[in-house]
Amino acid sequence: MMVDDGAVTSDGHGSGGSRARERKGAEESDLDCPGVTLSPKAVAAAPSARVPARAARIRYQAIAAPSAPFPLVATGERDVYNFAAGPAMLPLSVLQRAQAELVEYRGSGMSIMEMSHRGKEFDAAIKKAEADLHALLAVPDTHEVLFLQGGATTQCVAAPLNLCGSTSDPADFVVSGSWSDKAFKEAGKYSAASVAWSGKATKYTSLPADFGALAQNPEARFLHICSNETIHGVELKDYPEPMNESGVLVADMSSNFCSKPVDVSRFGLVYAAAQKNVRRSDTMQPGARIASRSSSVLELMG
Repeated sequence: MMVDDGAVTSDGHGSGGSRARERKGAEESDLDCPGVTLSPKAVAAAPSARVPARAARIRYQAIAAPSAPFPLVATGERDVYNFAAGPAMLPLSVLQRAQAELVEYRGSGMSIMEMSHRGKEFDAAIKKAEADLHALLAVPDTHEVLFLQGGATTQCVAAPLNLCGSTSDPADFVVSGSWSDKAFKEAGKYSAASVAWSGKATKYTSLPADFGALAQNPEARFLHICSNETIHGVELKDYPEPMNESGVLVADMSSNFCSKPVDVSRFGLVYAAAQKNVRRSDTMQPGARIASRSSSVLELMG
């Protein structure tokens, strides 16, 4: 590779000359530009290039060949257990089936990631997932199951946007940790959110001892809780009731979703970031949302 010396100097100014210099090796060149790396083969094959005056210097380095890949299919039982508060481990049989169907989904000739969301194969898959969740959590006919993008953070916004008619409508929050505090702050942008109880004074290491003592607004459109706070390690074993008979109970159940039986009929809305407990982690985080279609919730949602 050749460069015009008149275009590059250490201070970024041209030297006025046009001497060409050969590259001295694969490890490093006189061209030094952060973020740009070239393999020696690419450098050798590159034509002569002129670099404009005041150009940054470019540095390239040799890139090692990739190591041998791991086996495509794991065998036997894994001896690793993940107790982190983040994504849950899935049974090996589930991972192996997903692995086998990644390239070709059940004789369709393509991966499920390549299918149209309007196609019959994907439509059947999503309907089965919905039916399975209905059965697993004994979701009553008064509630719908929705699969939505954005994870739980989006639902922190969607709840007040759907359940409150204006920014002046009240909403109550039990702030028991980081996630419920985040939901409260987000709701404050779209409703008259208020704290019915807070564990901040004890650094979020406690929970309400008496739900009857919650400082609820009798006109609150909903009462929001987080059933399990992963960061601070506190979990509600029972759930409060909204003081407003027309209001509904809303719960972020991201980190204990599907981990135990829950009486869904007590809630107007349950939402959960599905990557925590029921699927693998991913850069895209869909959330499961169970919404009541009872008259009170439909009235709140307009």
